[in-house]
Amino acid sequence: MSILLNRIKRKLSLKLSLGILLFLVVVFTLSIGTLFLYSRQLVKQQAMERANLELENCTERVNELMNEVEVATRTAVWHLGDDIRPDSLLNYIRLVVGQNPNFDGCSVAMAPNFFPDRGRYFSVYAYNPENADTVVAKIEKPYNYFDKPWYRTAATLGKPCWVEAYAEDLQGVESTDFNDMIVSYCVPMYDRHKRLMSVISTDLAIDWLSEVISSYKPYPKSYVMLLGANGQYIVHPDTTKLKSRTIFSDADPTNQQDLISLGHQMIAGKKGMLNVKVNGEPCVVLYQSLTKAPWSMALICYESDIFVSYNKLLYILIPVLTFGLLLILVFCLNVVSMMVQPLNDLTRQISYITDGHFHEAISFSRRKDVIGRLQNNFAEMQQALSSHILDLKQTNLEAERMNQDLAEANEQARKADEKKNEFLQDITHQIRTPLNIINGFTQVLRDDYESIPQEELGNITETMQTNAILISRMVGMLIVASNAGKDVKVDTHERVCIKELIQQVADIYASRPPHTIDLTTDVQVDDKRTVKTNRDYLTKALNELLFNAKKFTTEGHVKLSVKTDGLKVMFFVEDTGPGISESVRKNLFDTFEKGDIFTEGLGLGLPVCRQLVRLIGGELKLDATYTNGSRFVIVIPDEEAWVDLHDDLR
Repeated sequence: MSILLNRIKRKLSLKLSLGILLFLVVVFTLSIGTLFLYSRQLVKQQAMERANLELENCTERVNELMNEVEVATRTAVWHLGDDIRPDSLLNYIRLVVGQNPNFDGCSVAMAPNFFPDRGRYFSVYAYNPENADTVVAKIEKPYNYFDKPWYRTAATLGKPCWVEAYAEDLQGVESTDFNDMIVSYCVPMYDRHKRLMSVISTDLAIDWLSEVISSYKPYPKSYVMLLGANGQYIVHPDTTKLKSRTIFSDADPTNQQDLISLGHQMIAGKKGMLNVKVNGEPCVVLYQSLTKAPWSMALICYESDIFVSYNKLLYILIPVLTFGLLLILVFCLNVVSMMVQPLNDLTRQISYITDGHFHEAISFSRRKDVIGRLQNNFAEMQQALSSHILDLKQTNLEAERMNQDLAEANEQARKADEKKNEFLQDITHQIRTPLNIINGFTQVLRDDYESIPQEELGNITETMQTNAILISRMVGMLIVASNAGKDVKVDTHERVCIKELIQQVADIYASRPPHTIDLTTDVQVDDKRTVKTNRDYLTKALNELLFNAKKFTTEGHVKLSVKTDGLKVMFFVEDTGPGISESVRKNLFDTFEKGDIFTEGLGLGLPVCRQLVRLIGGELKLDATYTNGSRFVIVIPDEEAWVDLHDDLR
């Protein structure tokens, strides 16, 4: 007994040692992780302080450059005073550009008709040409500069302002070449009576401004960009972005919401810091607005630059930590393997179940400890599993059959839904077209009836009649089709004279346009021969078959024949049209089925005919032996004809 207790104590101590070891690993990992996180925050904080100082210096430098432009422009305004003449304007702007080689140019645009002898437009412009030592100053050719941003904004505000615009918006057609984006300082000039005389505009060289801004780089990959009031790029190291106009059009609204948020913060004139992704890399952006203009600058710092030293430290510490954890893992594996050795036998036995051998029995254990009881429980579980596995297989087979039936039902429902949608679209088109024709001709008859020739009036009337018949026919088919599957009671006790019925159908055929193919009739029954049926339903079925025959027959004949076969009356409708292909015949009488999707019709003609014939106790079928076109046969049983014949003989 004491030996057993010692073994249990040794096992408990081993388990306790393993638990303590794992706890120490967790604590060690959490401590190192916390230290690394704190170090990372500290590195980022110091980097942001450095970057913020760099952005402050850059912003101050840009404000100084803009101040130089403002001073030079105001000096020119002061020198001009009231002595405004074309020659003095040229001299002053030449002086401004000559003393400031970093300016793109300077222009003075006069108010409308300021110099009456010069016309409505008069403007002068001076600039430094490339690869030249002299300043070019000239009077520009007349152009409408009143709608240009630099003139309109200054004149509207009535005070000096900075304007950013594209080159084509700043000067006339005759101006020199410019970069795509130009920033200008615009000052309105007024006379003693506070009337606008002109607007003087000085353009700041974007290349010069970009060179100054790009010199502020706290890190190798970092850069500064300058945005306008509406988010357009004024300065950016990637010149292709200057073509995309704004930061909002350059950003993908789906994947770059952070960049769009940055743009809104900047154009709102706010100052702060934001984490964004630029070209897929995480960056920290510091931004603040300028004091001279409603523009904003942003310093983009890649985290890969900020944490370069931090990452080098990680490259050293991670291998060391990994090696230490591996040593701990090896130690734990050795300890655990000693503890779980008794479970190996049970694992091998349970693997049979994992491999699908559900009938392989697991041996029972004689051990009384936890492992022994666990093995015995698994043995009992295997026996229960083996007994239930057959039931499960049978259930799966039944479920597969049910799923297959459900899939077939879903497929049929899908096809029915597709047919429904196609039918709705088709009927909308089929009804709308004749209605539009009737409506159009109705307006013509109403407005110009007296001026329409008699022959054309007949054509219009015939066309309206044709389309009215089409609508009536479609409505009739829809009514009959809507009763499909319902228990419809039809009176079939009427004795109908066959010859009169054929004559009625022929008259309807002749009255319906088009009148291209005449109807040929062949009545091979006695003149007084009758059939017991429903006149209306039989007439509708024959008319529908004849309508289809006339629609598809362009030459040849359409023929209606009647003959008897014993106690049956057979009606034949044949034509010399294109006929019906083998592939179409199998679905010929299905609802909404058409031989050609481009053919007019609802796909209800033949199904409705068959439904009408079946309601009166007959049958409609296609004569497959006829090869010159199409031939349909309506068979009407007349069982009382024999009784009537005997009555006549008596």
